[in-house]
Amino acid sequence: MVISSSAILVFGGYYLLKPEEFDSQMSYQTYSLSKGDIESLVSAAGAISPLVTVDVGSELSGVISELLVDFNSIVKKGQLIARLDNRTLLARLRQTNADLAMAKANLQQQIASHTKSVAQFQLARQSHRRQKELFSRGLISRSNLDESDAALAIAEADKSLRIAQIEASKANILQREAQLEQVNLDLERTDIRSPVSGIVIDRRVDIGQTVAASFSAPILFMIAQNLEQMQIEADIDEADIGKLEEGLKVRFTVDAHPKRIYEGYISQVRKASKTVSNVVTYTVIIAASNQDGSLLPGMTANIDIVLGKKEGVLRVPNSALRFRPVGAPEKQNIHPIHEMMQQLDLSEEQKLLVKPILEDMISQMSNNRGNWRGDSRNDSLRQKFRNQLKLILTEEQFAKFSNLGRKKRMEMRDGGGTGEIWVLKNGKPINFSVRTGISNDEYTEISSKSLEIADDVIVRVSRQQRLK
Repeated sequence: MVISSSAILVFGGYYLLKPEEFDSQMSYQTYSLSKGDIESLVSAAGAISPLVTVDVGSELSGVISELLVDFNSIVKKGQLIARLDNRTLLARLRQTNADLAMAKANLQQQIASHTKSVAQFQLARQSHRRQKELFSRGLISRSNLDESDAALAIAEADKSLRIAQIEASKANILQREAQLEQVNLDLERTDIRSPVSGIVIDRRVDIGQTVAASFSAPILFMIAQNLEQMQIEADIDEADIGKLEEGLKVRFTVDAHPKRIYEGYISQVRKASKTVSNVVTYTVIIAASNQDGSLLPGMTANIDIVLGKKEGVLRVPNSALRFRPVGAPEKQNIHPIHEMMQQLDLSEEQKLLVKPILEDMISQMSNNRGNWRGDSRNDSLRQKFRNQLKLILTEEQFAKFSNLGRKKRMEMRDGGGTGEIWVLKNGKPINFSVRTGISNDEYTEISSKSLEIADDVIVRVSRQQRLK
């Protein structure tokens, strides 16, 4: 094995300088404990849109002959905004009117024919009566009477036929009137009118353009009903959606007015989820006022949802809660139920009985969290544990356990937890257990009876070595 001379010098220098000849000095960076304001936020982004947007289309095919509004035009409900070429429909209207007039004339003709058939029937009936009387006297033959019977039957059938033809003519008139109504309706539809009052935010046709309405109505205009009230659709990560509820205050900015802060509130938290690239989000609707019209549809809003705010609370940088000196023993994480059990003053016999069922419950709950999401099975485990615990504890101990459980749930709901910080006293780091509250990207609220204002909380450390 060949070792270079430079390597020999390096190793030689290492052995010549003994470890005790180095002087190690710890340099601590601290934060002076103080009170301040903390605001807990959830940040997101979303598109601004009007509360109500109406697509105006055409039920008819045709050529645009007139455009009476343009982008940003203010319109009223029922106002004429465009017109299709109606010459074809006007020709159909004249044809339908002529068909209706012909049907009415035909009805008059059938009525006249019916009047004639009634007169012929009366004449045939009178003739038959006379023929019948003559036959009874033996003055005419049987064949003459049969001819009279046949003539009466033919006259009666002809009268019934004329009545049926009158009814058919009336039905034909109703059909022609319906066709006329349809043509008039189509003629009205050539006038495109605004269904709501608002402002035109999009126009998709020009004069002379052919509109083809086949299976769906083509969109000609988009009208925003009211731009004084806007909404923002923001996609919130599933990790944060549980913290949100309707009515929470929201602040947001837009790139068009970067120095201006707008305000709104959550108006709806939608239950339907969206999954994109295995990321699950939920849509939150934020309502905002736009009285001055500075917010325009389609703008991107940078949103801060205010979960909570506390003023004048004791706070530390988040890095202080993550700091741990080299060589410090690792803090043992105690399960919250173990902490509760320690406060019940259990007897040795009770501890032996509680230990196996407590370990079994914690183990099963840990497996559930690892295998699937949801709390229904964990709720069942908690209830089973409470039932078993009730048989072991005294009434006073069980009541205390229930109170501790309620208190713990309230702390978890309010964002409370426990942590550890290190304070520099007389040049040495000393650890303190603290209870944490709300937090943001910079600070976390803490509470501790052992800490005082202006204590030097360690946030980081660096080691400086120098040769003696």
